[in-house]
Amino acid sequence: MSNVSGGAKEGDELIEIIVEPNVRRRRGCRPLSAKKKAAALFRVWHGVRELIVEAERLGDSEMVHFLAVAQLLVEERATTATSGVAAFEHVDMSLPN
Repeated sequence: MSNVSGGAKEGDELIEIIVEPNVRRRRGCRPLSAKKKAAALFRVWHGVRELIVEAERLGDSEMVHFLAVAQLLVEERATTATSGVAAFEHVDMSLPN
């Protein structure tokens, strides 16, 4: 096996990420409806979940933590978007853990 991948050792797997341009870009500046925003956040949440699974498979605990925080932020945004109430509005956050 050749070292074409920039120092990869034999047995390592080369992962290629292909980014395709979004040909369906929105031209208008209208915000998404609540239903479409919730659907988009749902897709983002599942994408982050897939990344967490991959980071766990790779054994990268720091990446797992970072992605878990991102997942919580998406969940908070989705909760706010669908219920109209801030995610932590009813929680007493005056005392530390």
